Amino acid sequence: MHCHLLGAEACLMVCKDAEATPMQLKKHSAIVENTLKMHAAVVLPEVKPYNIKRLVEARVNTIVPGRQLFLPSLLMDLRVQRNPVDMEGKPMPVMAQAIILYHLQRRCLNGLSAQPIAELMGVSYPNINRAVKWLADNHFVELTPSREKQMTFIRSGRELWEQALPVLQSPIERVMRTDRVLEAPICGEEALAELTMLAEPQEHHWAISKQEAQQLGTELNKEYGEHVVEVWRYAPKLLAKDGMVDNLSLYLSLRKAEDERVRKEAKGLITGVF
Repeated sequence: MHCHLLGAEACLMVCKDAEATPMQLKKHSAIVENTLKMHAAVVLPEVKPYNIKRLVEARVNTIVPGRQLFLPSLLMDLRVQRNPVDMEGKPMPVMAQAIILYHLQRRCLNGLSAQPIAELMGVSYPNINRAVKWLADNHFVELTPSREKQMTFIRSGRELWEQALPVLQSPIERVMRTDRVLEAPICGEEALAELTMLAEPQEHHWAISKQEAQQLGTELNKEYGEHVVEVWRYAPKLLAKDGMVDNLSLYLSLRKAEDERVRKEAKGLITGVF
């Protein structure tokens, strides 16, 4: 399709191949530009989030209707402005947080819909479905228009972590004590001491789920007991590895600790992941 963009002649090429790579599109654009002696731009009705980044890096003139217009040859880069996540007293829902932490540390969840994610994480479908919807509404993931609504995270790795960090909450719902020795992941300062040069505390620290806390009943006490028990908002065993809670949850549980040394050592846990 021939048109004019900012007074310059251009050819718009509608790409119907959803699997076309950025390098293939760049090659075809170059052929059109050399043949017609005008700018060429690829129009993509659908595009996966990770391919947008690759197209930008390859400097391919790209138009995604209703979302982005990236024309480096014409010095244009226009994107739809999205509403940011409301940071005012509204932390991320617990299961949405668990999904992000699972994706970052255990297994890539891109391309999966709510049902297989629920089966993989051992959580009910309604809980996962609500969490995925929240992630989509707040621009952490994009959902395919298909019936299954497969999700893909818009950002990855450290960028996703930093996007989520302002609304991530401590996994700890409450702290209890017990005299019983538990079969549970190590957490808190005991786990931090295992991973850093911090001195090991005299008491054990274990993390359990709310369901496990209910089963222990009167064996847990708010004030009395030889060991510390953290009752988490999501099941710590979901992300635990080698008998310890995951690094990112551990950081979130300690980032506001009163002891400055603990806060300092906890920051190093992030480096261990990314």
